[in-house]
Amino acid sequence: MTVWLPPWALIIALQVVTASASIGRLTTSYYIVSRAYNALALGAVAADFAIKYFVTGRADDLTSGIVFTHRADDLTGLLVFSVLALRTLLILCIGSLDRSLLARRITCAVTFAACVACTLVAQYIGIYPFRLVALLPAIGIGFGCLGEASDDGVVRRRCILALGCILAGFAFETSAWGLMFKNLLSDAGVSAYNMLRYRDPPPWAPFSRGQSVRYDVMAGERQGNTELLAETPPSRSADLDGAAEHWPEWRASDR
Repeated sequence: MTVWLPPWALIIALQVVTASASIGRLTTSYYIVSRAYNALALGAVAADFAIKYFVTGRADDLTSGIVFTHRADDLTGLLVFSVLALRTLLILCIGSLDRSLLARRITCAVTFAACVACTLVAQYIGIYPFRLVALLPAIGIGFGCLGEASDDGVVRRRCILALGCILAGFAFETSAWGLMFKNLLSDAGVSAYNMLRYRDPPPWAPFSRGQSVRYDVMAGERQGNTELLAETPPSRSADLDGAAEHWPEWRASDR
Protein backbone atom coordinates (compact mmCIF):
# COMPACT_ATOMS: atom_id res chain seq x y z
CA MET A 1 0.00 0.00 0.00
CA THR A 2 1.43 3.33 -1.09
CA VAL A 3 1.79 5.95 1.63
CA TRP A 4 1.85 9.57 0.50
CA LEU A 5 3.20 12.32 2.70
CA PRO A 6 0.88 15.26 3.36
CA PRO A 7 1.73 18.44 1.41
CA TRP A 8 3.06 20.26 4.48
CA ALA A 9 5.49 17.39 5.17
CA LEU A 10 6.73 17.47 1.56
CA ILE A 11 7.26 21.22 1.78
CA ILE A 12 9.29 20.85 4.98
CA ALA A 13 11.33 18.02 3.45
CA LEU A 14 12.09 20.07 0.32
CA GLN A 15 13.14 23.08 2.37
CA VAL A 16 15.47 20.87 4.42
CA VAL A 17 16.94 19.49 1.18
CA THR A 18 17.49 23.05 -0.07
CA ALA A 19 19.30 24.09 3.12
CA SER A 20 21.37 20.89 3.23
CA ALA A 21 22.41 21.22 -0.42
CA SER A 22 23.43 24.84 0.20
CA ILE A 23 25.66 23.74 3.08
CA GLY A 24 27.06 20.93 0.94
CA ARG A 25 27.94 23.41 -1.78
CA LEU A 26 29.90 25.50 0.70
CA THR A 27 31.83 22.56 2.14
CA THR A 28 32.91 20.77 -1.02
CA SER A 29 36.16 21.65 -2.77
CA TYR A 30 35.15 20.12 -6.11
CA TYR A 31 33.61 22.30 -8.82
CA ILE A 32 31.39 19.59 -10.32
CA VAL A 33 30.08 18.52 -6.92
CA SER A 34 29.41 22.15 -6.03
CA ARG A 35 27.37 22.62 -9.22
CA ALA A 36 25.48 19.39 -8.54
CA TYR A 37 24.58 20.54 -5.03
CA ASN A 38 23.40 23.83 -6.48
CA ALA A 39 21.21 22.09 -9.07
CA LEU A 40 19.71 19.96 -6.29
CA ALA A 41 18.96 23.03 -4.16
CA LEU A 42 17.35 24.91 -7.06
CA GLY A 43 15.30 21.88 -8.05
CA ALA A 44 14.06 21.51 -4.47
CA VAL A 45 13.08 25.19 -4.40
CA ALA A 46 11.14 24.79 -7.66
CA ALA A 47 9.38 21.68 -6.30
CA ASP A 48 8.50 23.59 -3.11
CA PHE A 49 6.79 26.32 -5.14
CA ALA A 50 5.08 23.70 -7.31
CA ILE A 51 3.42 22.13 -4.25
CA LYS A 52 2.38 25.54 -2.94
CA TYR A 53 0.90 26.55 -6.27
CA PHE A 54 -0.80 23.33 -7.41
CA VAL A 55 -1.64 21.57 -4.14
CA THR A 56 -1.87 23.63 -0.99
CA GLY A 57 -2.55 27.18 -2.11
CA ARG A 58 -2.42 29.93 0.49
CA ALA A 59 -4.78 32.70 1.50
CA ASP A 60 -4.05 36.29 2.42
CA ASP A 61 -5.51 38.06 5.43
CA LEU A 62 -8.12 39.65 3.16
CA THR A 63 -9.17 36.28 1.75
CA SER A 64 -8.75 34.02 4.75
CA GLY A 65 -11.88 32.09 3.79
CA ILE A 66 -10.37 30.88 0.52
CA VAL A 67 -8.83 27.44 0.93
CA PHE A 68 -7.23 27.16 -2.49
CA THR A 69 -5.70 30.10 -4.33
CA HIS A 70 -3.26 30.31 -7.21
CA ARG A 71 -0.83 33.08 -6.37
CA ALA A 72 1.31 34.78 -8.97
CA ASP A 73 4.34 34.83 -6.68
CA ASP A 74 4.23 31.04 -6.17
CA LEU A 75 3.96 30.48 -9.91
CA THR A 76 6.77 32.98 -10.50
CA GLY A 77 8.99 31.08 -8.07
CA LEU A 78 8.16 27.78 -9.76
CA LEU A 79 8.99 29.05 -13.25
CA VAL A 80 12.05 31.15 -12.38
CA PHE A 81 13.78 28.54 -10.24
CA SER A 82 13.00 25.84 -12.78
CA VAL A 83 14.84 27.98 -15.35
CA LEU A 84 17.80 28.43 -12.99
CA ALA A 85 17.93 24.70 -12.21
CA LEU A 86 17.87 23.91 -15.93
CA ARG A 87 20.65 26.45 -16.54
CA THR A 88 22.84 24.83 -13.89
CA LEU A 89 22.27 21.36 -15.35
CA LEU A 90 23.12 22.61 -18.84
CA ILE A 91 26.36 24.16 -17.56
CA LEU A 92 27.21 20.85 -15.88
CA CYS A 93 26.63 18.96 -19.14
CA ILE A 94 28.05 21.59 -21.52
CA GLY A 95 31.15 23.09 -19.94
CA SER A 96 31.70 25.56 -22.79
CA LEU A 97 28.68 27.55 -21.60
CA ASP A 98 30.71 28.74 -18.61
CA ARG A 99 34.25 28.60 -19.94
CA SER A 100 34.72 32.15 -21.23
CA LEU A 101 33.45 35.62 -20.38
CA LEU A 102 31.57 35.92 -23.68
CA ALA A 103 29.88 32.54 -23.22
CA ARG A 104 28.87 33.46 -19.67
CA ARG A 105 27.44 36.77 -20.83
CA ILE A 106 25.37 35.10 -23.55
CA THR A 107 24.14 32.39 -21.16
CA CYS A 108 23.34 35.02 -18.55
CA ALA A 109 21.42 37.19 -21.03
CA VAL A 110 19.31 34.23 -22.14
CA THR A 111 18.65 33.26 -18.52
CA PHE A 112 17.61 36.78 -17.54
CA ALA A 113 15.29 37.07 -20.56
CA ALA A 114 13.70 33.72 -19.66
CA CYS A 115 13.20 34.81 -16.04
CA VAL A 116 11.55 38.08 -17.10
CA ALA A 117 9.30 36.17 -19.51
CA CYS A 118 8.35 33.73 -16.74
CA THR A 119 7.49 36.63 -14.44
CA LEU A 120 5.22 38.19 -17.05
CA VAL A 121 3.57 34.88 -17.94
CA ALA A 122 2.87 34.16 -14.27
CA GLN A 123 0.77 37.31 -14.02
CA TYR A 124 -1.57 36.11 -16.78
CA ILE A 125 -1.76 32.40 -15.92
CA GLY A 126 -2.35 32.76 -12.20
CA ILE A 127 -5.91 33.55 -11.17
CA TYR A 128 -4.78 35.60 -8.19
CA PRO A 129 -4.21 39.38 -8.60
CA PHE A 130 -0.72 40.65 -9.34
CA ARG A 131 1.59 41.24 -6.37
CA LEU A 132 4.70 43.40 -6.55
CA VAL A 133 6.65 40.76 -4.64
CA ALA A 134 6.49 38.61 -7.79
CA LEU A 135 8.95 41.05 -9.41
CA LEU A 136 11.69 40.41 -6.85
CA PRO A 137 13.16 37.26 -8.50
CA ALA A 138 13.60 39.03 -11.85
CA ILE A 139 15.19 42.05 -10.13
CA GLY A 140 17.52 39.83 -8.11
CA ILE A 141 18.51 37.78 -11.15
CA GLY A 142 19.17 41.06 -12.96
CA PHE A 143 21.77 41.98 -10.34
CA GLY A 144 23.24 38.50 -10.61
CA CYS A 145 23.53 38.90 -14.37
CA LEU A 146 25.33 42.22 -13.96
CA GLY A 147 27.80 40.54 -11.64
CA GLU A 148 28.36 37.64 -13.96
CA ALA A 149 28.78 39.93 -16.96
CA SER A 150 31.60 41.71 -15.12
CA ASP A 151 35.11 40.31 -14.83
CA ASP A 152 35.80 42.43 -11.73
CA GLY A 153 35.69 40.67 -8.38
CA VAL A 154 34.48 43.73 -6.45
CA VAL A 155 31.54 44.24 -8.80
CA ARG A 156 30.65 40.55 -8.67
CA ARG A 157 30.60 40.50 -4.88
CA ARG A 158 28.40 43.59 -4.67
CA CYS A 159 25.94 42.26 -7.23
CA ILE A 160 25.66 38.83 -5.59
CA LEU A 161 25.18 40.48 -2.20
CA ALA A 162 22.24 42.38 -3.71
CA LEU A 163 20.96 39.17 -5.33
CA GLY A 164 21.01 37.31 -2.03
CA CYS A 165 19.23 40.07 -0.12
CA ILE A 166 16.52 40.55 -2.74
CA LEU A 167 15.77 36.84 -3.12
CA ALA A 168 15.76 36.47 0.66
CA GLY A 169 12.96 39.04 0.74
CA PHE A 170 11.05 37.05 -1.86
CA ALA A 171 11.62 33.87 0.15
CA PHE A 172 10.28 35.53 3.29
CA GLU A 173 7.11 36.70 1.53
CA THR A 174 6.47 33.21 0.10
CA SER A 175 7.46 31.24 3.23
CA ALA A 176 10.27 29.53 1.31
CA TRP A 177 12.56 29.13 4.32
CA GLY A 178 14.99 26.82 2.57
CA LEU A 179 15.47 29.41 -0.15
CA MET A 180 15.96 32.12 2.46
CA PHE A 181 18.64 30.04 4.18
CA LYS A 182 20.36 29.47 0.84
CA ASN A 183 20.32 33.15 -0.11
CA LEU A 184 21.44 34.49 3.26
CA LEU A 185 24.19 31.90 3.69
CA SER A 186 25.64 31.08 0.29
CA ASP A 187 24.93 34.36 -1.48
CA ALA A 188 24.70 37.37 0.84
CA GLY A 189 26.70 35.86 3.71
CA VAL A 190 29.63 34.62 1.68
CA SER A 191 29.74 37.80 -0.43
CA ALA A 192 29.87 39.94 2.72
CA TYR A 193 32.63 37.70 4.12
CA ASN A 194 34.75 38.09 0.99
CA MET A 195 34.09 41.84 0.85
CA LEU A 196 35.62 42.07 4.32
CA ARG A 197 38.35 39.60 3.46
CA TYR A 198 39.53 41.64 0.46
CA ARG A 199 38.72 44.99 2.09
CA ASP A 200 36.47 46.13 -0.73
CA PRO A 201 35.96 49.92 -0.63
CA PRO A 202 32.40 51.26 -0.29
CA PRO A 203 30.81 52.01 -3.69
CA TRP A 204 30.95 55.76 -3.05
CA ALA A 205 34.50 55.87 -1.64
CA PRO A 206 36.53 56.41 -4.86
CA PHE A 207 34.30 59.33 -5.85
CA SER A 208 33.09 61.17 -2.75
CA ARG A 209 36.57 61.87 -1.37
CA GLY A 210 38.51 61.87 -4.61
CA GLN A 211 40.61 58.86 -3.62
CA SER A 212 41.77 56.29 -6.12
CA VAL A 213 40.87 52.62 -6.11
CA ARG A 214 42.97 50.47 -3.75
CA TYR A 215 45.28 48.85 -6.29
CA ASP A 216 47.22 47.15 -3.53
CA VAL A 217 44.05 45.35 -2.45
CA MET A 218 43.31 44.40 -6.06
CA ALA A 219 46.83 43.06 -6.39
CA GLY A 220 46.40 41.07 -3.20
CA GLU A 221 43.18 39.57 -4.52
CA ARG A 222 44.90 38.59 -7.76
CA GLN A 223 47.70 37.01 -5.75
CA GLY A 224 45.13 35.10 -3.70
CA ASN A 225 43.52 33.84 -6.88
CA THR A 226 46.90 32.71 -8.17
CA GLU A 227 47.64 30.79 -4.99
CA LEU A 228 44.32 28.97 -5.32
CA LEU A 229 44.81 28.25 -9.03
CA ALA A 230 45.22 24.54 -8.44
CA GLU A 231 41.63 24.27 -7.19
CA THR A 232 40.13 26.99 -9.40
CA PRO A 233 37.92 25.94 -12.34
CA PRO A 234 38.26 27.77 -15.67
CA SER A 235 35.07 29.76 -14.98
CA ARG A 236 35.10 33.11 -13.20
CA SER A 237 31.37 33.71 -13.29
CA ALA A 238 29.42 35.22 -10.42
CA ASP A 239 27.22 32.15 -10.17
CA LEU A 240 23.91 34.03 -10.17
CA ASP A 241 21.90 30.87 -9.53
CA GLY A 242 23.85 29.64 -6.58
CA ALA A 243 26.55 30.53 -4.12
CA ALA A 244 28.16 33.73 -5.20
CA GLU A 245 31.42 33.44 -3.41
CA HIS A 246 32.58 30.53 -1.38
CA TRP A 247 34.94 30.68 1.56
CA PRO A 248 37.72 29.92 -0.93
CA GLU A 249 37.71 32.63 -3.57
CA TRP A 250 36.99 30.31 -6.51
CA ARG A 251 33.46 29.64 -5.31
CA ALA A 252 32.88 33.36 -5.35
CA SER A 253 33.47 33.32 -9.07
CA ASP A 254 32.30 29.81 -9.75
CA ARG A 255 26.92 31.13 -10.06
